[in-house]
Amino acid sequence: MSLPVGSRWTIKRSSVGTETIEIIGSQGETFTAKYVSTTDPSKFSGEVGSRQHEVITLKQHNVGPKYVAYHSGLREASNGTYTGSWYDVAGNKGDFSLVKQ
Repeated sequence: MSLPVGSRWTIKRSSVGTETIEIIGSQGETFTAKYVSTTDPSKFSGEVGSRQHEVITLKQHNVGPKYVAYHSGLREASNGTYTGSWYDVAGNKGDFSLVKQ
């Protein structure tokens, strides 16, 4: 299962803040997204996998400053929120959540 095109998600990251992304492409288990709450031109690519539980990987890439961040998490069955950890090339790291709006 992937995330539906046009759906919006709040991404909360410790030490960075909260933004909104929108899914702009989806095929099979993979998807692409972009920010809609900021002018940051970062692009996102991700994948959702499932068996007994559903997991997500999300890569944020901004070509200009050569910025890359990776997010990996597990979907909480009770509310559909993905929670996990993130890391970037600047040395930042922490917890993150992805919540459907």
